[in-house]
Amino acid sequence: MKLSRRLSPFRIRRKIRKRINAIYLNWLKKQFAHFGTGSYVSHLLNLGGAEYISIGDNVRLGEYCILEAIPTDKKPEITIGNNTDIADFTHLGAINFIHIGENAYIGRFVLINDHSHGTPEDRFSDVPPKDRDLVSKGGITIEDNVWIGDKVSILSGVTIGKGAIIGANSVVTKSIPAYSIAAGSPAIILKDGHRNPDTDI
Repeated sequence: MKLSRRLSPFRIRRKIRKRINAIYLNWLKKQFAHFGTGSYVSHLLNLGGAEYISIGDNVRLGEYCILEAIPTDKKPEITIGNNTDIADFTHLGAINFIHIGENAYIGRFVLINDHSHGTPEDRFSDVPPKDRDLVSKGGITIEDNVWIGDKVSILSGVTIGKGAIIGANSVVTKSIPAYSIAAGSPAIILKDGHRNPDTDI
């Protein structure tokens, strides 16, 4: 390889960034309750409550993700199972729990949030939304092999069953059965989880 190619600005920048990312990752993984073998976090992760967050093996977290485990009167919990891929700009926020199973794929700009700032009745109060108590209808469970499209919002108290698919831009307010396809705002089931050999592809 020619010396000029090895010293090109692009190659130098790439090597520097790779080295910085390695140092950052080594520091970052020590912050978590558990950080599995082969897992990777892109740079510029926004992280809160890392001591309540467990990452499985071979997990990939994209750039500019937000992971927030917020302690209230009880300890929150975020767990991400083995071989799960979470794309850029995704936001996970828990005061209760978020459990994501194995082999899930979560697209870009996804919100998975188990709480809100106050109740609907609080709109009549003079307390600004950001200062209201955090409330939750329950944790969120995303089972194995789930595929979640870009810009989906998943709200508190929801379970998404194994193998389900959630279409892009959906707002999931109710649980979705295993192997179903759901989409919309609010999300509705377009195809249920019962396989029909005559109609299903």
